[in-house]
Amino acid sequence: MNPIIRQLLPSDKNLMENMYTGIEDDYIIRIFDKLCTGNHVLFGLFIDNQLVSTAGYSLFSSHYAMLGRLRSDLRYQGNGYSKQLTEYIRDQAFQAEDLDWVGANTQKHNIPAQNVLSSIRLEKQAILYGCAAKMLDGLSDIENVWPEITHLEEKQELLDTYHVKVNTIFPIECYYPFPSSPRLFQEEQINSWRFFQEDGLPPLITKKDIKKETYLHAIYPHKDLFQRPGLWKTIAKAQNELQIACPDEEVHVWIDIPASLIDQLPADHPFELDSPWFLYGMDRAEWEKLS
Repeated sequence: MNPIIRQLLPSDKNLMENMYTGIEDDYIIRIFDKLCTGNHVLFGLFIDNQLVSTAGYSLFSSHYAMLGRLRSDLRYQGNGYSKQLTEYIRDQAFQAEDLDWVGANTQKHNIPAQNVLSSIRLEKQAILYGCAAKMLDGLSDIENVWPEITHLEEKQELLDTYHVKVNTIFPIECYYPFPSSPRLFQEEQINSWRFFQEDGLPPLITKKDIKKETYLHAIYPHKDLFQRPGLWKTIAKAQNELQIACPDEEVHVWIDIPASLIDQLPADHPFELDSPWFLYGMDRAEWEKLS
């Protein structure tokens, strides 16, 4: 009964469907083909040809890998298979010479996942609330919206000044925050993002993202999130403009709020707060110390 680990293919979907995970309508099964192709890699651990554990990773900017899709067959739990598989995948990801960092993002209530990540030496790096709302009632103010920055060189300088040099956690997509670095940001992405800045202060960045719903993803991970006049009005205006550009989609707002600021939300805020997300990670230098 020696475990066997191999990469999963779209043709292995039936094996995933036959796992007893206790999860109804698992999104992994619904998008299984996608998770086995392109920038997504999925692995399975087998016991006597029975798939008992899955996990994988997605690549971002060729230099970052986010682990996820950890599933276990309940009949085989308690044997350390999840740790064995996740550790294997971490090491597989770092085989790519260009990879700088491996991490995982899991919610506070998912204690088993946190235990697995800690056991393979990933360290907790941030706690964020992924906050979504249809409208920004209770937040938008009467101040003027911020001017927009449109030149690529200015956008890159703002990213370098307010994110790279101070090492913020930057959510490149909804659910996917990473330590900021020059290699995280691709020119094509930066061109498509909108930047707003007032009086030489930290900028607001907005972009379109789709995670089942369509979002205006707003990025402002700074301590004055609830003190900057005009910030929320600027976000609301960007949401409205994205809605006009996407008339067949209902555009919501998504913003990642650090746990240290969440208590500053006004009582009448529009967000439905769920369990916060814990970001774990390890860079290449830390991984190389393990061997």
